[in-house]
Formats: sequence, structure tokens, C-alpha cells
Amino acid sequence: MSVIIMVIIIMIIIQRRELDKVLNSKWLLIYGRRKTGKTFYIREKARYNKYFIVTKSKTVIELQSGEELNQEEFRRLLPLLLETEERIIIDEFHRLNEPFFSMLQGMSGRGKMTLITSTMHYFRRIVGKNSPLLGLFELKSVGLVDPRDSIIFAQSLGLSGKSLLEVACIVREPWLAPKAERLREDIIYNLEDELRTYVPYLIGEIFSEEDLEYTPRYAGILEAIAGGRGSSSEISSFLFSRGVIEKDNPGLISQYLKNLIQMGVVKAIPLFGKRRKTLHYRHLSPITDFAFYLNAKHAFFEAEMDESKIRRLLKERMPLYMEWFFEDFLVRHFGLQPVKVAKPQLEVDVALVDHKKVKVVAEVKWKDSVKKEEIRKIEEKLHEFENAEKILIVPEREALKIEPEGIKVWDWRTFAKFSKM
Repeated sequence: MSVIIMVIIIMIIIQRRELDKVLNSKWLLIYGRRKTGKTFYIREKARYNKYFIVTKSKTVIELQSGEELNQEEFRRLLPLLLETEERIIIDEFHRLNEPFFSMLQGMSGRGKMTLITSTMHYFRRIVGKNSPLLGLFELKSVGLVDPRDSIIFAQSLGLSGKSLLEVACIVREPWLAPKAERLREDIIYNLEDELRTYVPYLIGEIFSEEDLEYTPRYAGILEAIAGGRGSSSEISSFLFSRGVIEKDNPGLISQYLKNLIQMGVVKAIPLFGKRRKTLHYRHLSPITDFAFYLNAKHAFFEAEMDESKIRRLLKERMPLYMEWFFEDFLVRHFGLQPVKVAKPQLEVDVALVDHKKVKVVAEVKWKDSVKKEEIRKIEEKLHEFENAEKILIVPEREALKIEPEGIKVWDWRTFAKFSKM
């Protein structure tokens, strides 16, 4: 007598509140850089009848049946599908030829349809001025996972305390969720393969989709930013010192920085307190930042590197990445704009503004013990912002030797509670 054992693997899906709100929109266009989980989430969570993907060779494939269509066949089929009440999804739709977009204009309002693209260059062109698709679709950008959703995901793994928030920070890159599901808190210091192999591949994919060449200037900019050079002048000087640009002139890299921002690789934060508009640049993702930091310092993408050293360096940089994580959380929680305070004596880890007034300031002490003297310095600094809400962020409230005066304390329990709101 033979016994057949079936093993069913259920992968935990990170809930995406920004997508849940729009999944039922009649005509929906979802866009964002590669590997932000758009396709996976729509395939797993949306209700649809047909799911088509357009390949790079411009063939249209219906995923459930595997049927292949050329573009003319697909254009004849689409109006018939839109006559039904069932939703159809077209992934990487930007690869279709122009007659498709004009046809959509003529079918406006019929049926239910979701379009998905990973190419920001074509997205801006397709929905921009004079485009036949302008105004036809509800638009939804998909970037890194909302920190509130990544916290809920980390909680579902049974995590709590400091490791809960650190894992939540890491899995904002949703392609790391399966590894986090397997390793739990141990994922934080077991990322060498992803950093060395996957990050360069991801960056290459992003550039390929944008029809841009990944030149030494782009690589140098990403390394400069990862090395802490946040202004365009600092980045320019770094590139000039390496012989990547012929003059130390920020104007030579301005378009490159704009492209990196539009592609969802780099983030620009306004400097607060400057008369003329000035921006501070940083990587959007801690994962790409750390990979390029290692490469700038240790030629990580080409040379072997001791695992223990990688872990030590990540441990040193983790407080910085947690500052970014908490900033984004507070931005969403309060609905305010992040800025970087320009005055060194008033520089805080997080500052949020509304109509050019600072409304929230926060300091992050990502360690197991915060001394009385440190807390007094934090009080002195934060109280310079008289009318702002003041927050001290620590892994555990018990880390504080004394309670700060006039400052709210947020620890992992606070973030877990607010994530569910």
C-alpha cells in the first residue's frame, strides 16, 4: 500500500494597503519600478478573468491558458472582453504598439481593466500631455512597501521588539519577503548573496526597462550617495576626483539625478532653512544603499569579502536605515512632508513640515541603552522647535535611563499599534 503525502506551501503575502484601496477601480493603471511586487500582488489579490502579459518581443500571452497572440489578434479580442463584467489585466502594456492606445480612447468607460507598467519613461509619455490615455485611468504608484504594512508582515512571522522593526525595514523590498519568512530575524545579517548578485541585476533591469545605458556616471552617483555625499556639489566633486566627469560641475549630473529619482532608485529631500531650493539625495532603498556602500569601499561586486565584516558593517549602518524607515512611517502617519534641517546645530533625524512650518521632529536612538546625558541633549535640541510635536524613538522604552520631559517616546509597541490604524 503506497502513501501519497502532499505538501502545500502557503507563502505569506505582504498586505499592500495602497493597492487594496484601488483594486476595484473600473480602469486602473499601476506603475512603479521593477521588483516592487506589483505583478505578484495583483495576480494573487485581484479578481480577474484574463491576465495578459506583453513580452519584450511584443507577443501577448494569456497566463492561465498560455495562449499566445500577436498584437493584431489582441486588438480584435480586447473589445469583446471589455463587453463582459469580468476584469482583464494587461501587464507591461507599454510594449504594445501605438494603435492600441488610440483604440483604448475609443472604448473609454467600457468594462473593467487594469494596466501595469514598470517603465517610468513610457508611463510619463503615455499619460502625459496630448496622450490618448490622459484622464482615462485611475493612477496608482507602487514603490517600496508601506512601513506600516511591512511591520504587520513582520508581526505575522512572530517577531517583536527590535528585530520586528529591523526585519520590517528590510522587507520593504518585497522580493526579500520569502527569505524573511524562512529566516525570521536572521535575515538581517544573511544578505550577502542578494547584495552581491541581485542588487546589480535589479539596477540593470531598471535601466534596461527605461532604455537607458547604465554608464559609469550613474554607477558613480549611486556610490557617492551611498558614501554619504548628499548634495549635488558633493556628488560632482566625488565623480571629478575619480575622473568620471571632466569638470567639477553639478550641472553635468543634474539630469542623471532626475532620472534616478524618476526611476525610483534615489530620493530627494528638500533642505529646510535655505533661501534657495536645495535638495539632499539618498538611496530610496537601504538594500541598494548598503550594496553600493560596500562596493564603493571594498569593490564588493567584484571581490570576495568576509561575511563577518559585511555583518559588522550592516550593524553599524542599521541605525541610519532605521531613521529612514521611521521618517517614512511618520510621513504617512501624520500626512506631512519630510525635510532635512540645514542648520547643523538643529539637525534632527526626522523633521516634517506643513506649509513651511516644522510640525513634527524626532530623534532616533537605535540602541539598547540611552544614557541620561544623551536624553538631556535630545531634550535641548528638540525643544528648539517650540510648536512641533516631539518624539524620541527607541527599540524598547526600557532602554531609557530617565523619561524625557515634554517629548513622546515611541518604541516597537507604538509602531505596531499605529500600523493597524
